[in-house]
Amino acid sequence: MGEKIIKLERLAKKGMKMSIRIPDIQTWLKMTKADPAIPRSFRQLRRLERLIFRVRRRKPVRPMRPIGRIRGVVIGLFEECGESLYYRFFAGLGNPFLTATQRAIIEADIDADTPDLEQSIETDHFILRWTNQSPLASDNIADQTIIEETGEYLETAWERYNTVFGKAPYVPAGNAKIEVNFYYLGSGTYGVASPPDGPIVFNSHYWVNEPGIRQPVSAHELFHKLQYAFGYRTKHIPSGSYKWFSEGTASWAEVFIWQRVRGAYKVEGLFTNPDLNLYSASYRALPFWIFLETRLQDTPDDNALVSFFQKYEAIDVAEPHPERIALSEVVEEDWPPNNVYRQLDNFFALFSRERRLGTWRQTPAGGQPYATILDPDGNNIVPELSVTEVFLGMGDSYSSAGAVSQFGSDYYRFIFEDDTDGETFNVSVTGVPGGNYSYYIIWEKNGTFKRAVFPFAVTGNYGFSETINLRTADSLMLIISGRGTGGTYTINASVS
Repeated sequence: MGEKIIKLERLAKKGMKMSIRIPDIQTWLKMTKADPAIPRSFRQLRRLERLIFRVRRRKPVRPMRPIGRIRGVVIGLFEECGESLYYRFFAGLGNPFLTATQRAIIEADIDADTPDLEQSIETDHFILRWTNQSPLASDNIADQTIIEETGEYLETAWERYNTVFGKAPYVPAGNAKIEVNFYYLGSGTYGVASPPDGPIVFNSHYWVNEPGIRQPVSAHELFHKLQYAFGYRTKHIPSGSYKWFSEGTASWAEVFIWQRVRGAYKVEGLFTNPDLNLYSASYRALPFWIFLETRLQDTPDDNALVSFFQKYEAIDVAEPHPERIALSEVVEEDWPPNNVYRQLDNFFALFSRERRLGTWRQTPAGGQPYATILDPDGNNIVPELSVTEVFLGMGDSYSSAGAVSQFGSDYYRFIFEDDTDGETFNVSVTGVPGGNYSYYIIWEKNGTFKRAVFPFAVTGNYGFSETINLRTADSLMLIISGRGTGGTYTINASVS
């Protein structure tokens, strides 16, 4: 038996058009194996429904991130984008073992917590629905210009996505336009673009009270629809850690369209915590995606993310982690065959260097398409890299045990005192068996780059000695990055 699609007619009467895919049993088992957090029973689904939708009855507050558990189903942190959480809920509603009566009960519960969306306007590609008559004040938007403005933001993003990526954002079968709803989603969630066959929903409370979020959040949620058009969730079933891809690229889209982000942490995260595993970075993977786009830009119209999504779409559904495969292929394809950065591990090491130099968003031609990235209040975000600083004089030594994550980086800056001029600086890094590392050495004068060394062939232990010349350099930055794997290590340094 193949996939069925049912419409939630009760919700449609309120202006919320939603279709649910009911997969065959084998596909269902594959989905729940890939994502064990999908509710697998009516009881689990009912409890998740209450967790998601009953929050509308709570008083709006600033964003919070509670965590919970539903009898065997771990509920992830509430995030500013509810894409994965809502997907899991509606995927669970498509459980082929549920009865029509059980689905009707769930739909009635959602209906009870969803306002009538009696107001609507249309643009070229969107139908926007909202209310100003809900008993829950947080649902209401009295100023229609807010909706009209949002329609313009969405059209701007739609046109750019369609032009650059050569593909329009996903529209559910049977719909002529993308539906966009506005009502209160509870505290901490700014928007939702899930499931693929549902509307985009923006949180009316934040939409009214925080106008600075409207541009980035609209671009972010619409980009999820573009991801669906390239097969995310509509072809490929994500598993494991995938938000570095799904939320990371959607956060990149905020910058790509508006040079503004919903939260400054998306830009700052890989700087304040540079050892964060890229595959665990979620929204904070944004700087890496900017680096990928700008560093691989051969011409002003070239965009590596276009190639990335085209490769992602073409990968066989049987392949695990297609987003990781696509990334490796894009990096390998873009560099000449003899270039050391053609390998993803080395390309990430280059990213670790550029974070220190501040050129992580610079094109090979020296362009800065994202020289300014604003927070919702219009402030320029200037990320500050976290570095371990070590002061060394003649005869001093330093030893420390550390650990670096897969695709994460540790930064050590050795600062030389005046009496070290002409002396020898020795440093060595000893990793654990099975550990995999990249090393980058940057000599600096007064914090300014002078020269760099990348011993790309060294992926295990590493050490070197060099005479200190304070006229040319007064400090050395040693960057240790995790490759396909990272590992623990011991670092020893001395001046003698």
